[in-house]
Amino acid sequence: MIIIAIIVLAILLFISMVSLSKPLVRTIVSLIFAALLVVSIFFLTANDRDHFGMKKVSTTTTTDLVSVSPSSQMKLLLYQDVGTSSKNRVYIYKTHKVQKKSTTTNPDPTKAANTVKTITGTPKVTTRTVRWEYKNDSYKLWFGIANNDHKFVKRYNTFAINKDWLTLSSQQAKKLQKLVTQNSAKMKQDGQTYVTAAVKTALAAGLKQDPSMSAEQQQALAKTTTTKATAAYQAQAMAKLVAQVK
Repeated sequence: MIIIAIIVLAILLFISMVSLSKPLVRTIVSLIFAALLVVSIFFLTANDRDHFGMKKVSTTTTTDLVSVSPSSQMKLLLYQDVGTSSKNRVYIYKTHKVQKKSTTTNPDPTKAANTVKTITGTPKVTTRTVRWEYKNDSYKLWFGIANNDHKFVKRYNTFAINKDWLTLSSQQAKKLQKLVTQNSAKMKQDGQTYVTAAVKTALAAGLKQDPSMSAEQQQALAKTTTTKATAAYQAQAMAKLVAQVK
């Protein structure tokens, strides 16, 4: 609408300057049309440059965060540094277990901001998207021809992960995967030794505390200890490997 108004005012200004014979009338009418034309151009420029008549509107979505690691024992959030500064990172993640291609954040720091925090609940990724929208239908009627309604401003991504998750670069993840493959046999053997010793210690402590412990109770204790010891060993072994790639 504002474009049409500018065109009409420009035509009227031209007509008034060449068609009106009386100098005083021509001057007054021309000044009025010229002033209106200048005001219209000013508001058009303000809308284009400073988003006059618009406001920022945020929409937030939250979805589950799924590890990008192919191993169920490794919970991983990947990132890739852009440029020489580690402050500018592209994060690589998934929101569904069946998702084949990973999602990546925008590499342009003016278009995306990323935050990683540790929580105790279910891992989530929260995305807040900011866009320019017209304040009301009147502004949209006047300036909507610019097709800038719902114009994207920036996206803020917050990755909420648990303590057992790893946040590694793509290069670090490749090195870690290589180390896991190289040390898998040794880790398996050491893990069995670790678990066996833990179970033996737990049974000895349990029988000392309760000498009348039945075979079923001993089996239950051994099973529980095996699960905990396996998880503990895996965490320790993985921590050592991660320390090598960082």
